[in-house]
Amino acid sequence: MEVQRIDGYTDPRFPKEVLYQHGAFLVDGRPWMFRVISDHEAVVTGEGLTPETLAEAAEDFRFYAEHITTFCDPAGRRLLELPPVERREVEIDALQPSQFSVDREKCEAVGHFIHSPADIVVPVTTLEDGSLCVMDGHTRLYEAWRRGIRTAMVFHVSGWKELAHFVTEARKRGIYHIRDMALYSPEEQKEKWHDWCDAYFAARQEDK
Repeated sequence: MEVQRIDGYTDPRFPKEVLYQHGAFLVDGRPWMFRVISDHEAVVTGEGLTPETLAEAAEDFRFYAEHITTFCDPAGRRLLELPPVERREVEIDALQPSQFSVDREKCEAVGHFIHSPADIVVPVTTLEDGSLCVMDGHTRLYEAWRRGIRTAMVFHVSGWKELAHFVTEARKRGIYHIRDMALYSPEEQKEKWHDWCDAYFAARQEDK
């Protein structure tokens, strides 16, 4: 089964709400929607939805949203329930970023569903110095800070081997807090962040 995530915000096959949440997918070419309705639940609709196809598609969806563990149909019937993910509330200012900047267009998109700390659930890991490092969700955290929200919900995951280098590079640039990151246009974000990442990993491959 082929599962493809839709990353843009203008695909006419999906409502804006789902696109803003990055809950739009193609499963074997057919549109599926994961509409997040709480800090742990999503409503799922899609052609060819069965317990087996949902289990596989949900795994791909949860790569980006591991904290969502309950999946229902539009009538509220539970289709799939996974073990809950333990989370706790922390100060956003206590979180160390692992990237340098965020995309202005993505900030505007996630702003449609950020209203309180419960709307921001992000994975973190603990660094050797004891600080909490953000693994994903920098855009949500940045937009929350801009909106005056000062706490977020976090859950712990394992770090990855390149993380220390990314944190070191962030700190070299004076980035110790979410509010320290730069806000760029999509074009600038590609040049200054995505292209930097591509060059770094290309160099790592050459060193092997």
